[in-house]
Amino acid sequence: MKELLVSLDLELNQPSRRIIQIGAVVGNIRTGEIVSRFDSKVSPDEELSPAIAKLTKIKQQEVDVAPKLREAYESLKRWLEPFAGERVLNPITWGGGDTETLREQLQLDRERWLFGRRWLDAKTLFVAWRMAQGRELQGGLGRSMTKLGLAFEGRQHNAIDDAENTFRIYRALLFEFGKAPSAMMTKKVTHIRQRVRKV
Repeated sequence: MKELLVSLDLELNQPSRRIIQIGAVVGNIRTGEIVSRFDSKVSPDEELSPAIAKLTKIKQQEVDVAPKLREAYESLKRWLEPFAGERVLNPITWGGGDTETLREQLQLDRERWLFGRRWLDAKTLFVAWRMAQGRELQGGLGRSMTKLGLAFEGRQHNAIDDAENTFRIYRALLFEFGKAPSAMMTKKVTHIRQRVRKV
C-alpha cells in the first residue's frame, strides 16, 4: 500500500479569488513524518486586498516578484516527480475547493491534471467523525484540531502551515475511525450481555 500522501493548500486574493500562495507537503501516513515541503508565492497580477494581506501576512512586494501561476505549478510538478511511484494520486485538502480552484485557474483539462479526479477532504471526514459522536460541527482547521488533542503548528492562513496541519488532522482522523469498529463491537457485546442477563 502506498504510504505517501500530498496535502495541498492555497491562499487567495479577494474578491477575485486569484491564487497568491501554494503550499504542499508530502507526508507518510503510517509514521506521520513530513517527507518534503513545497511553498511558493504566486503573482496574481493585481493589488492584494488589505484584508487578505493582513490575514495571510503576505506582502505586496512578495507577490510582485513571485512567479506566475503556471510557473509555480510547473515547480510543484517538478517537486512531486520523485514521489510519483510512491504517493497516492489524490491530495488531502481542508474542504474540497482548493484542487478545483487550482485546476480551473490553470485552465487544465482533467487528463493533464496532476492530482487526478478526486481529493481527500479532511474537513468532511472531521464533520463525519463529529456527527458520529453527536457533537457540534463548527470550527475551522485550528479549532477542529483541538477536538483531536492536536495543536496547530505554525501560522494559520499560511498555505504551507495549513497544508502540514491538514495532513496531521487527516492522519489523526484515520486513527480515530480505525478505533471505531472495535468500539462498536464492544457496545454490541455489552448490549447482548445485558439482554442475556434479563432473560
